[in-house]
Amino acid sequence: MASAELSSILAALGRDATARVRRAIRPLGLTAHQYLVLTQLADLGLTSQTALASALGLDPSNLATTISDLVDRDLVDRCRDDADRRRYAVTLTAAGAKLLRKAGAAIATSEHDLLAALEPGQQDQLHTLLRRIADGIDICPVENAARP
Repeated sequence: MASAELSSILAALGRDATARVRRAIRPLGLTAHQYLVLTQLADLGLTSQTALASALGLDPSNLATTISDLVDRDLVDRCRDDADRRRYAVTLTAAGAKLLRKAGAAIATSEHDLLAALEPGQQDQLHTLLRRIADGIDICPVENAARP
């Protein structure tokens, strides 16, 4: 297979997967950006807004509006950081965790539909191979304990 063809297939699959995720979480009132913020907060726990922005690869000022929207919906709690009163600490609320579980289920359904052409063993193999590629270029990192 020519590498340009592989790149084209991967790019098209990425666009399709992204569109499926957006469609899956839209009925929950979430944008893809908000979903990523909630997911990262679930992973980090109580953290500074600056550390959250860094983990997401965002400028902290670009994150402030998203955090405010999530706070207004009671999905995230924001308070002054005890260690540095100039900074905010943020954490996922119970409502945020519940919505994140619903979003995860909706995304899992969309992924199941996307991978329907593969047998379950092939789906597992694809996940393992994609995880290896992602780890090799240091994107989408996960804790070693969470790896299959």
